[in-house]
Amino acid sequence: MPATLAKPPEECPAASRPGQSPVIALADPRWFGHHPTYFKEFTASFLRLGCRVLAFCQNPAEAAAFAEDWCKADGRRAAEWFRAAALPDPNKSYLIPGRDHDPLSTAIRWRRLRAALREAERASGWRADAAFLAFLDAYIRFLPHHHLAEASVGIPWSGLYFRNHHLGSEGTGALGALRRFAKGDARLRSLSCAAIGVLDERFDPALSAASRGTPIIHFPDITDEAMPDEPTPLAREILRRASGRKVVGLIGLEKRKGFLTLLRAALGPSADDPLFFVCAGQLGRPTLTGADLAFLDRAAKAENVFLDLDGARIPDGAEFNAVMAAMDIVFAAYEAFPGSSNTLTKAALVERPVLGSRGGCIEHRISEFGLGICIDEGDEIQCAAALRQLASGKDWSGDPLRPRYADYRAAHSRQRMDEALGEFLAAAGVRRPV
Repeated sequence: MPATLAKPPEECPAASRPGQSPVIALADPRWFGHHPTYFKEFTASFLRLGCRVLAFCQNPAEAAAFAEDWCKADGRRAAEWFRAAALPDPNKSYLIPGRDHDPLSTAIRWRRLRAALREAERASGWRADAAFLAFLDAYIRFLPHHHLAEASVGIPWSGLYFRNHHLGSEGTGALGALRRFAKGDARLRSLSCAAIGVLDERFDPALSAASRGTPIIHFPDITDEAMPDEPTPLAREILRRASGRKVVGLIGLEKRKGFLTLLRAALGPSADDPLFFVCAGQLGRPTLTGADLAFLDRAAKAENVFLDLDGARIPDGAEFNAVMAAMDIVFAAYEAFPGSSNTLTKAALVERPVLGSRGGCIEHRISEFGLGICIDEGDEIQCAAALRQLASGKDWSGDPLRPRYADYRAAHSRQRMDEALGEFLAAAGVRRPV
């Protein structure tokens, strides 16, 4: 919707000279979870920076509709600035059962990107100056040799490296070397790799060593900031059932998000606490055991719990943010997940304290910006105690919370996205019109 689009800054190149603007090939082989949001934000940012975009993804119609709305809001003709095409993807490993990547599937991914890019260039008459891979991980894992990337696109490339936490404490020794090989870190030494984008900045020294000094760019954990004019029906239902109690919850019911721990705290000895527990969104049944599902059947009947076992996915944007705004405490105590999460950006957007888990990027950022408190993952006793602290506006020491929401929003804003992609363009030698 146009109302969700960020207005381009006035200092960006004029929209009246698209033929003089550089062309960026933007590609992502995934279209679920955070991928559509990031793809659209990258699109908008490149447009703000005065670039034309050749977009390749699993849902080119949705990407094109977004670009059409964005360009219309800015007084541009979308056809002069944006073209979208389908990007077929293996979506599986051919050699490693149950995995998404292997040397063959990664090689095929590059070949399909090359074919899609060449066809789009022929159809549009544009020639790409550089490529940005919105999910860089999918293009380097198990990559046999970096020459394959160089031969495939033939232009400088970069991308956002989401899962770089193997470069932390587990990145040492023989097992660490094997992980680095499988992740494809050595492929980032390619002469055509202009830069490496990261969300989790904690491992820059190790990544710099693995890539032999390839520039590293810190990206914001961006989110769709659209807010509705009034609470949505789901948000109103949550508030009605809460009946004045403080609401704690999360959206997206995958086991890794720790929502079972939250529900055990809800049904535990502290169940009489004046809190209302919300687990909203689609249930990730493949991640759950039979015992888990039996527990959820019982939890869904509890008076202090909102849990719809047949709930639909909540789309990002105004509807998602309305539910977040209905919460008083945001739960982000994820399990076996050391990486970055834009749940913190959502929490900063609606200015709600966060309960996170120790040992990863989430704890690092909660501590740095004072966003809340953390517990050991999977510990429902600590969870219940932490929620009591947060509900009273205090940290573990009993001191008042002093969250720096505005600072966090600035660090993970669209302005910072533009700065990061501007750094990529400079590293790739792409000259923007003046």
